[in-house]
Amino acid sequence: MIVISFEGSIGAGKTSLTNFFSHEFKCQKVLENFEANPFLSKFYEQYGHQDVNFETEISFLPIHYYQIRKVLEEKTGNLVLMDFSIEKDLVYAKMNLRGEKLAVFENLYNYITGQTGFPDLVIYIEVSPRILKRRIFQRGRPYEMNADLSYFEKFDRANKEYFLHKSKSEVFSLNVDDLVLEPDDPKIMQIRDAILKKLEMPVRP
Repeated sequence: MIVISFEGSIGAGKTSLTNFFSHEFKCQKVLENFEANPFLSKFYEQYGHQDVNFETEISFLPIHYYQIRKVLEEKTGNLVLMDFSIEKDLVYAKMNLRGEKLAVFENLYNYITGQTGFPDLVIYIEVSPRILKRRIFQRGRPYEMNADLSYFEKFDRANKEYFLHKSKSEVFSLNVDDLVLEPDDPKIMQIRDAILKKLEMPVRP
């Protein structure tokens, strides 16, 4: 089974691309269940409060663990597409946690990733700050729209730095400011080629 994740900024289009290519390749998909985290909206309301930060970050790990473990155990088909990589959790934690709380998070993260492994490929989609702001408002999640946009820009920089230089997955990156969800769009064709190339490698048992 080959696991490929889309990663990038908040609102970059990860879910749209996962849906598009899972339909094209007729393969299983895993969409991040962010709504299962009961602390997320409060996090945006009270960002900077360490208790809220810790509760938010530590809650995402078991949610992602369950989603990834379930699909790996089912082994349906030879390709799975996801709209997140669990490595993103570490990026958020290093932004939002300090001291003992970060150490607790990292211990659990190391255990979980030891069980799930990492995606065979991360397709990292970049968008400019101008596009990022527009997409956050377009999708209309109240807790995001009311948040300080500088936080999203800070995460965008940290996330890009991590995935382009520190990720444990192979990473293919491209800017998608001008991407159109059409089969013959040049950026879509580049992503398709990256997926097809990865499918040529031996599948994990």
